[in-house]
Amino acid sequence: MPKTTTNCERLIQSSSWEAQLAEFRSILRVLSMGKGLAKHGFKSGVLPVTRSILKNPTTKQETIVAKVNAPKPKGPKGVGYAEGVAHPKNSHREPSRVKFLDVEELIQKTAAAPSGIKASVTPQQQTKLRKAELRRQYLSEAFRQEEARLIALGKLMEEKKEALEQERKAEISLLNQSKSSDLTIPTLEGILEGPLMRQRTPEEKKLHRMKRKYNREVMEFRAKERKLEDLLHLYHVSDEFIVTEAQLLKKIDEAFANEGSDVLRTRLSMGASRIRSRNESSIGDALFGTLGAGEHVGLPPVKEFLSGEMKSFADQVDLKSSQIIAQKKSDVDTILQA
Repeated sequence: MPKTTTNCERLIQSSSWEAQLAEFRSILRVLSMGKGLAKHGFKSGVLPVTRSILKNPTTKQETIVAKVNAPKPKGPKGVGYAEGVAHPKNSHREPSRVKFLDVEELIQKTAAAPSGIKASVTPQQQTKLRKAELRRQYLSEAFRQEEARLIALGKLMEEKKEALEQERKAEISLLNQSKSSDLTIPTLEGILEGPLMRQRTPEEKKLHRMKRKYNREVMEFRAKERKLEDLLHLYHVSDEFIVTEAQLLKKIDEAFANEGSDVLRTRLSMGASRIRSRNESSIGDALFGTLGAGEHVGLPPVKEFLSGEMKSFADQVDLKSSQIIAQKKSDVDTILQA
């Protein structure tokens, strides 16, 4: 059986449809109105310029007072009308004088306290008197704060003007200096007037002293290392020193016992090969830290032994090897148990 709708449901459906249509029309109306407002940032109007609290400059604005009281320039670039030249009709030949305000006098005229205050009886009168006093107080504070703001603004503008003027002068001097340096060459007088070399700054002097100290200490350290290495080499070869006559005779007999004159002559003629072998042995000693072509212990192992680095390295190796052995043993036990 088809479902029938009642009159109430039709009314609800029709009313919802009409509401949707009305809402859609309102959206279209807003969009059509916003087409022209988009050009002005969706603002229907422009707010007026804020009116100044003080209509005229005050007496404490010294820059404006000095500018007004300064004599007016004359001549082609001056102001006013020259003699014999008529001024336009309905105008003044001389400009009107600027009126300066005294804020305290203005406060006395506009927000002065009442001369006679009647005793208030009702709460309404008390509220009225209190509100009037607050209005006078707020107006006085507004006048004073506006004067202070204008004075601070004037000082800020003067400082900005001076800074811009100094910057402009610096740029002009830099341009003139570059142009003069491009068009001229340094003269002998100019060279003699200035220093021949640029003086170091305190930071550069401190850095230079630190570098010199570092280089000196490094050179001293390397010299001490060379002396220590020579002393160690002397200690190793001290066993071969001949200090008695018996040792001298023994070495002579060993040298001439089994070798003839031909062998000695051949050894004496092998100077270049000996130099080459000596260089190779010195390179090997430098690489491996040994002395005497690897026969004796050199300075690096001695330093490692004295500093304890060799012992700590050996302990680390032993610890690592023991850990590896223990790990292997545990792995073997695990495999056997499985």
